[in-house]
Amino acid sequence: MTEAAYFISKEAEVILAPFVQVLVGAESPPTISSPLLAATWDYSFNDDLLVDLKLACKANIYGRVSHQTLADIRKSLENGVMVALLVPPYLYLLSPWDIGWDGSLESLRTRPFVLVPKGVLEQVWDVYFKMTS
Repeated sequence: MTEAAYFISKEAEVILAPFVQVLVGAESPPTISSPLLAATWDYSFNDDLLVDLKLACKANIYGRVSHQTLADIRKSLENGVMVALLVPPYLYLLSPWDIGWDGSLESLRTRPFVLVPKGVLEQVWDVYFKMTS
């Protein structure tokens, strides 16, 4: 990801923060990592639960997440950081014990998830297009 795309991705983190909060069952909103720090996480809940956000907006087209996204997910999980994975219209939660997940959507459907409303998804798609163009 380019530096510009990284800064743009922070918009998606802010938009999806309330849904990640619901997904992990946290009572308080998360702290979002600063774009100026090279943190291995995007959200921190009470400084002990760390979550990294990954966007797989086109995974439904291919039936799986891309190899690069899967590698990024595994790296986060290896570091003990949970992953909130957006595969529209759902936001899924992956934990370190999911490190062997193969990236297929069929097995992803058994993970904890929240449904993201259409209006929020449209905002995230706008961010995604800015990141990838």
